[in-house]
Amino acid sequence: MSRPPSSQTTPQFYRVSERDLTEIELHSVDSINDLHRTHHDHSHKGIRPSRPAYTPSSNGNLYSCDASAVNQRGHPVGSKWQNCLQDMLTPSSSRAYAMGCAIITLLLLTVLFIFYFLVQQGGAIQMLTEAVREKEAAATELSLLIKELHALRRNLTAIRTAT
Repeated sequence: MSRPPSSQTTPQFYRVSERDLTEIELHSVDSINDLHRTHHDHSHKGIRPSRPAYTPSSNGNLYSCDASAVNQRGHPVGSKWQNCLQDMLTPSSSRAYAMGCAIITLLLLTVLFIFYFLVQQGGAIQMLTEAVREKEAAATELSLLIKELHALRRNLTAIRTAT
């Protein structure tokens, strides 16, 4: 048997669409997850459980067959507040962006109000400290005046008894 020349044995390459590549990747990941599930002794920490089967649509986007576990955007379904917060933080619309800016502004105003309150309290504490010092000074002066009054009374009593 004779071999054909090497120029005729070159492999031919075919273009693979993105959708087909995505399907291959998903099947590979699912196969790996199946192996990890069946061979627990070889599995590693942090391996995620297998994902639900995905079916490609006509335009190449992926949709989950398990509609109860995944929402329209392909994110896991969470609580109502979690979804609302996620919708506000995604810049998909100007309303959501404006809402996010309003929330950040309110947070900054709250921090500013807290600092204003602390400064006011600091001023009040300074005034109280000054008033306490003045009261201590007045008490000290009154104590000295009482001592002088006692000394004068003793002197006056001594002068009266001497005369």
